[in-house]
Amino acid sequence: MCAAEGNFKRCVKLLHQRLQLSKIRTCRMISSRIAREKPQDKLQDMKSDAFKIFLAGVDAVMPKSFITKALKVDNERLLVQDFSYHIANNVYVVGFGKAVAGMARAVEDIIGHHLVEGVISIPEGTTDIMSQSGKRDLLPGSDSKILVLEGAKHNLPDKNSSVAADCIISLVKKLKATDILLVLISGGGSALFPAPVPPVTLDEKIAVIKLLSTRGATIQEMNSVRKQLSVVKGGGLAAMAKPAQVVSLILSDIVGDPLDLIASGPTVRNTDDASYPLEILKKYNIENDVPQSVLCVLKKPRKVYEEKDLYHVQNFLIGTNKQALEAARATAFQCNYHPCVLTMSLQGEAKVVGWAMAYLAVMCQELNNLKRIEEPEVEKLCTALCVSKSSLIELLTTLETHRKGFCIICGGETIVKVTGQGKGGRNQEMALEYSLQNYYLSNSQLSRSTSVLLSAGTDGIDGPTDAAGAFGYHELILRALEQGLDPGKYLSNNDSYGFYLKCNGGNDLIKIGHTGTNVMDIQVLLIRTIQD
Repeated sequence: MCAAEGNFKRCVKLLHQRLQLSKIRTCRMISSRIAREKPQDKLQDMKSDAFKIFLAGVDAVMPKSFITKALKVDNERLLVQDFSYHIANNVYVVGFGKAVAGMARAVEDIIGHHLVEGVISIPEGTTDIMSQSGKRDLLPGSDSKILVLEGAKHNLPDKNSSVAADCIISLVKKLKATDILLVLISGGGSALFPAPVPPVTLDEKIAVIKLLSTRGATIQEMNSVRKQLSVVKGGGLAAMAKPAQVVSLILSDIVGDPLDLIASGPTVRNTDDASYPLEILKKYNIENDVPQSVLCVLKKPRKVYEEKDLYHVQNFLIGTNKQALEAARATAFQCNYHPCVLTMSLQGEAKVVGWAMAYLAVMCQELNNLKRIEEPEVEKLCTALCVSKSSLIELLTTLETHRKGFCIICGGETIVKVTGQGKGGRNQEMALEYSLQNYYLSNSQLSRSTSVLLSAGTDGIDGPTDAAGAFGYHELILRALEQGLDPGKYLSNNDSYGFYLKCNGGNDLIKIGHTGTNVMDIQVLLIRTIQD
């Protein structure tokens, strides 16, 4: 167990004991202090600011802006960054992912009559949601040559996404040397383009992914296993497209932007060691729980595509979480906060990161006592927040000169270790844990400052819920106690969504629907002093 996680669990235990003692008296006493010293409109203003900053990040990574920057047509030349391709009614399009509908629309608008045919696989319900929310411009037009297929409910492969995969494979296999295949890829593409290796069935593959997910496997680990269990991943799709020229336009939803892992790398050679997927199963102690067909496939050496096998392929990374965070930073400045992007590589367990965010907020509130911060606590924070000690100290030192209000922005994607039976997602769990830990750590700070954490997915989806994420703040726990809710029990049951629905009328859930894009998550931590 890491130091940060150990400290987190001790905090939870102590806090749980505390919550059971004098709940009503504590609520009345602290609520009275809040009413006198920290007006609720201040908190609401901060929540509104955090939401505005988050939406600015999402708006900056919409597919159309990426495609129009990456793709140009000049007479009979298709220009993609520094590459040029001859086009003459010879362009085909396939795609899979949460942002692919908008990407496909932008591509067709640019390519025009040169587009012959296309097939895309997008999440179930996308067409209806985009139409109802006035986002028809994120969908292929009514006269489009691109067939739109939906599937992968709850971000898991299903029969519909399997049918879509078959249609894409059929299109790709008929291409000629004079054809150009544009492959549109974004987060969620793995589930929307399954094609398991025989004799593994779709249901068996789903079972493996569910096991890995509930045990807390990272997206990198899950996609490494998926690559070995699919005929199209790990460069498989690109190999099928020979001899056509393949141009992949990719939006990253993975920390570090590894092209071979985004949507499990259908147009990128697999560089994993052949034994790595089995090592992942052993790491999470599920090698005896997966179907025998899966073990047989993973133990058998697979075809590895070398560079020479993929000479006809060019992969272009056109959008990342970085652009979203930069836009969020600019908006935070406009909202009169001193902004800082702390990390673009936030990973780890959502609860541990929630603890770290709460501790960081309290440290920022204690900047006058910066020299008293103990070295072990700094080390714990660095581990949990995936930052270097020098970066953290630099942040705290910088904020020391900006006392009235500051905004700490993070990007990445955490995980949830599922041990309960509840419903929620990584962002809701992080926000609730932040609230609990902030309550525990910062009672002594109530008269001087307040903080709000927003954690949400840029795709508008957090776990198997209709929320993108949630707000976390100190007073949320007070309101929960006043309603007779025990936040600790909800967290233990992985039921953050259930908690937020019941507490404060569900107003702290962030519901924005499918956004049409996907570049991981954004965290916005706002801190203001009471006097400003």
